[in-house]
Amino acid sequence: MFHGRNGRASFCVAFIVELMTVGVQYSIGRDAASAARVQENLPVMELTVEQIAQLVGGVIYGNPAQKITGVNSLTDATPGDLGFARSPRYYDQLRASAASAVLAAQTVPDAPMTIITVAQPDVAFLQALQQFTPEPAHPAVGVHPQAWVADDALVGDNVAIGPFVSVESGAILGDNVVVYPHVHIGRHCRVGANTILYPNVVIREYCEIGVRCILHAGACIGSDGFGFAPLGGQWLKIPQTGTVCIGDDVEIGSNSCVDRATFGVTRIGSGTKIDNLVQIGHNVNLGEHCAIAGMTGIAGSVRIGNHVRVGANAGIAGHIEIDDGATIGARAGVMRPVEKERTVSGFPAIDHDMQRRVLVAQQRTPEMLRRLHKLEQRLKELEGAI
Repeated sequence: MFHGRNGRASFCVAFIVELMTVGVQYSIGRDAASAARVQENLPVMELTVEQIAQLVGGVIYGNPAQKITGVNSLTDATPGDLGFARSPRYYDQLRASAASAVLAAQTVPDAPMTIITVAQPDVAFLQALQQFTPEPAHPAVGVHPQAWVADDALVGDNVAIGPFVSVESGAILGDNVVVYPHVHIGRHCRVGANTILYPNVVIREYCEIGVRCILHAGACIGSDGFGFAPLGGQWLKIPQTGTVCIGDDVEIGSNSCVDRATFGVTRIGSGTKIDNLVQIGHNVNLGEHCAIAGMTGIAGSVRIGNHVRVGANAGIAGHIEIDDGATIGARAGVMRPVEKERTVSGFPAIDHDMQRRVLVAQQRTPEMLRRLHKLEQRLKELEGAI
């Protein structure tokens, strides 16, 4: 039995459970061969258990020479796959799995495969997953002949611009930017280095995108905010004269919208991750390293602190403040400010512990009404007997 441990890679992970998004930031220490692979842009498709244990800082119980050619869930794994067991509740699945190796927090009696013990199996699994993920096939560096780039637009080194892209006057694209087909970059926009814009992204005039951002297909940055005033039985459009500023390392999902400010700036802080189909209204100030799950709607002028987590399909009313570290449950309706590091859920959103008690009480309501009806009937009988 082989026991080996290498220096543990440093990483930081924020998990949002039950319809919450997963945000992961990590740095991975690689040996010389792995570093060379990254430099050559060629994915490693086969590793030994010993190499994986060194990568994640794990201890091996089993065969260190076992070859791993892929990653999978415990239930879908086949020989050659690496799986993980988040907690002891999954150990029965582990014992029945065909995986060749499994990441777990402890040794598992009667396990039919090699076990790699780590402090956080799910985090280690994500780390290993990177080694089996092929590099994306981005468009070739250069400007495609069917793209249109304004004469006074500034394009950095090693930029890839696909067909049917339009880059308007005064726009600036940093080095190594990748622009997929049918993207529109408006007048005087700035796109930071190493940012990726997937097909049909729209960045309207005067908006700014930071470095190393990823905007997925159909994302729209800088649409007009939803500003109208009633006048004479009609709606008068309020001009939206502001911009959008997106920080560094931000990822925005498909068909999400970030509206431009009425005046001033709509801001998305660095490191924030936004899921698909999210609406962010005008003049919102969204902090750093937040995670916003799909179908969330954030109304205008909301101020959200750093490290805030918002579950899927939540709604946040306008002009309120969500303080640092707060968590908002899925489908919550937030109508008033949320204090620092507080967790709220339900509609209207209240303290999560109280909401759980309310849900339990709701399930008991039919029985309580039945008992109340019987008591009322008994009371009438007693009154009649007096």
